[in-house]
Amino acid sequence: MRQLTRNAAVTIVAIAALFWIVGQYETALRDPRLLDGWILAAAMMAQLSYHVRKQLPALTLGRAASWLKLHVYAGYFVIAAFLMHTSFSLPETSLEWVLWILFMVVAVSGIFGLFLTRSIPARLQHVSADQVTFEQIGAARARLAGEVDGLMLNSVKNAASAALSDYYADHLYGYFRKPQHVGAHLRGSRYPLQAMCDDLDRLESHPNSKAEELLEKLKAHVVAKFDLDHQYALQGLQHAWLFIHIPATYCLIAMSVLHTMVVYAYSSGVR
Repeated sequence: MRQLTRNAAVTIVAIAALFWIVGQYETALRDPRLLDGWILAAAMMAQLSYHVRKQLPALTLGRAASWLKLHVYAGYFVIAAFLMHTSFSLPETSLEWVLWILFMVVAVSGIFGLFLTRSIPARLQHVSADQVTFEQIGAARARLAGEVDGLMLNSVKNAASAALSDYYADHLYGYFRKPQHVGAHLRGSRYPLQAMCDDLDRLESHPNSKAEELLEKLKAHVVAKFDLDHQYALQGLQHAWLFIHIPATYCLIAMSVLHTMVVYAYSSGVR
């Protein structure tokens, strides 16, 4: 909390200093948009350095966590600089609208991504299965499917339960082979799992020892697969927002360069 307060205070002071400096610049009868425009451009390039740092993990450029904190708080500064540069008003030209929309996409996706990076790890702590990385989920899913196939094949040979075998073939075979109930996982609902377990419990009104053992093993695998899908949905969302944030950032940088060229071309009298 102390570190959070300190970082927030530094950010607020930096934003206040920006407003004061630009105000002094305007008082001197100079165009403040040139000053805050270059400050905004410099801050945006500094933000881009965090992505560069992520691509070079082997270099000793400081802790990744420290870079992330700098990226987050500098992002708040960039938003303030952008609002000042646009005079808290909507764009007028087509190019300005493109820049405004791109900046909003970058800013909103960045704030949303920050929320995800703070909330998803806490939600993943409640899964009963072992946590795996997003890249390992496919292999873990295939392993579970293979285990259940072997379990059901043995049950058929031992005539453990025809009802469970039929239910697996009709309802659970596909369940174990691809992600399921993504919407429920994002909402944090375990209703689909409860429904599957209830269905399994209703299949055998008078189970024998073999059927009861098979039922418990099958339910355990159903729960493990549900928790694996939970990790897939949340970690997938944690990765997906970057496919919006990063491309939009590079598009914003490119359009900002074009915007700068247009501004200086018109200010120098070029038509």
